[in-house]
Amino acid sequence: MRIWIARGALVIQRKLAICYGNLSLSAFRVVLLMKDKKIRQFMQLAGQEVCASFKTREEATRKLAAQLLLSEVLEYVIKGLGVTPEFNGTKITDANGLNYLIHDKADKIEMLDGLADVAYTMFWNSCAFGMPLEEAFELVCDNNLEKFVLLEENFCVSEVVLKEQFWHCGQAIVWPREVVKVDVLTVDGKRFAVGKDEHGKVRKPSSYSQLDLSKLVDNKNL
Repeated sequence: MRIWIARGALVIQRKLAICYGNLSLSAFRVVLLMKDKKIRQFMQLAGQEVCASFKTREEATRKLAAQLLLSEVLEYVIKGLGVTPEFNGTKITDANGLNYLIHDKADKIEMLDGLADVAYTMFWNSCAFGMPLEEAFELVCDNNLEKFVLLEENFCVSEVVLKEQFWHCGQAIVWPREVVKVDVLTVDGKRFAVGKDEHGKVRKPSSYSQLDLSKLVDNKNL
């Protein structure tokens, strides 16, 4: 595990040096861990496995990984940059309109190299357009965690699956009609309520608020 983490950190560190100058590996590890913590917390609360070592995983997870990554990149390209990708004469205008098919086994080296290149090009875009990427990233992480209701200490319900009469979580919480159960999970010593539909997808509680990055953009005079 440590070997793969070190390799990945070194690859990204070298690539980011072009944008940010020399960055020590120890300093880079601190930044990486700071950003990684909230994502791990989200995955644990969403019931997604967080691997302790480098694994290629099953086909369903590989397709999900591809969809999550490419759909967000396409959204940035199409809606953000105002650029329409074209493949063999077909314009791609819907970031979520692609199908993902498994055609081969996963390759750890190509996975690591490809993701490092994605990180590099992501920061290149940030540098090229002067975007406040780090600040926006932290806001997105915090906003995603709002999908889970932090239970107060005085909410003395011990069930791991809340009875519907307690779905309010002691905070007048209302869940979407699609929610069929509300789980209680403990992460880092804190209890959270997680509403899920019949497919296990996390649904947003009434306490969730849409993220507004406009003030951040205005503050940076973009």
